[in-house]
Amino acid sequence: MSSIGNNNLISQLEEIGNSFTSLWTSSTTLKCGTFFFNPDLLNDIFFDKLTNITCISNEMIDDALALFAKHNTTPYVYTLNNPELEENLLKKNFRLYDVQHVFIKVPNSSRIPKVRMISNSDSMLWSKTFCSAYDCHDWLAPVDNIVKKSLPSIGYYVDDSISSCVALCEKNSMLGLYCLGTIPGMRKKGLAALLVDFALSEVKKRNLELLMLETYQQDRLLDFYLKLGFKEIYQKNIYTI
Repeated sequence: MSSIGNNNLISQLEEIGNSFTSLWTSSTTLKCGTFFFNPDLLNDIFFDKLTNITCISNEMIDDALALFAKHNTTPYVYTLNNPELEENLLKKNFRLYDVQHVFIKVPNSSRIPKVRMISNSDSMLWSKTFCSAYDCHDWLAPVDNIVKKSLPSIGYYVDDSISSCVALCEKNSMLGLYCLGTIPGMRKKGLAALLVDFALSEVKKRNLELLMLETYQQDRLLDFYLKLGFKEIYQKNIYTI
């Protein structure tokens, strides 16, 4: 893939991630970046962040820090191939906290696992599974409200045993996979892989180009996705104070 083609792909993948995040949070457009925040999901590396940074601006970083402080949440700043920005962050006492890896896969299988699609009336099934999988039980009510409000734009699914969950967001002829998780007592049984297979089947069913997902280095799932045939396209460094 040429650098031009790859840059275009990265831009499209970033749009999918931002689209999903915007349905779970509120956003504020800054000078050359986007501040995402949800007061009900405090201190979360995915939902409370400064991202889409397109320039080097100390003023914007200061504005973002003021917003993080205003909402009393941990500042997470995402950088994409921007050494000068990272140098400026270090000068402001930021430190590298984690790395987000972005993967894609083109479906190559006809397997269509049986799953349960969530509707407004049974949204709590998905919300309870998610909060158990991610150990965020105090988020249950706000997560369920988010699921209900975003159902027209996002597909929410659980496996037949209601032990594993996933959210699928379509944009740019691609499908984004988010919130993949399994409750502690049911892990290592292939349920998450089953939902990944389902997502890939949806890519084929909808005549889309590929499935994308994002994972954090600290979650130690890189080998899991590589074994499933995903290819890493790019990384984002995440800084905090």
